Amino acid sequence: MINILLNGSKGKMGKAFTEYIKNIPDFNLEYSIDKENSNLFNSIFKKPDVIIDFSTPASTFNGLNYAVENLIPIVIATTGFSKEEENIIKEYSEAIPIFKSSNLSYGINVFSNIAAILTKKLDKVDIEIIEKHHRNKLDSPSGTAVMIADNINKNCQNKYKYIFEKNKVVDKTKDYNEIGFSSIRGGNIVGEHTVMFIKQDEIIEITHKAYSRNIYIEGAIKAIRFIINQKNGLFSMNDLI
Repeated sequence: MINILLNGSKGKMGKAFTEYIKNIPDFNLEYSIDKENSNLFNSIFKKPDVIIDFSTPASTFNGLNYAVENLIPIVIATTGFSKEEENIIKEYSEAIPIFKSSNLSYGINVFSNIAAILTKKLDKVDIEIIEKHHRNKLDSPSGTAVMIADNINKNCQNKYKYIFEKNKVVDKTKDYNEIGFSSIRGGNIVGEHTVMFIKQDEIIEITHKAYSRNIYIEGAIKAIRFIINQKNGLFSMNDLI
């Protein structure tokens, strides 16, 4: 039996995770924590086997600090961390196994790798990433959009800089070394990401659409089963693909 502490239980993903794992025989939701009862970290009497985090950056560190103090593996599925926070997470991974991904969908991570491969196959191409999410999503652009761009950049000697400002004047003299981002927020869109490769006379466009949060829950389950068997370190979906 895998005993789980869920951090961010009242959010959309936390609720979906709670419902989904009811049908998984070897998963036991030992603790459900949200910002309303975050003080529960101070009164846990039985250590969980793993922590899954679907909260916010500030709340993530409540769970992460507890994980480090008690040497518990953690899966972080929260986005919107600052560079400083990212560095702290990396530092903490020297003490415990940490699985961190901006998007736990197996499909979106395959999609990200395909985008990187396409970029290397094309020259003199403008790259734009368009992401769409529900109206309550806080961070913009999405962590997944940045993850896709980072994957492209990693495979292209980090030659791209990111343009986030929608009202920025476009430099027509640029040497195809920018990736632009556009964000759409509305309704209950689960998640949609499009990468456009724009040339003078043609456009190649690839899109991933999420119709249900179940794809993230299934990825979370894979991540949990993976991370509880790892030694200290920072892991991602690429370690599962």
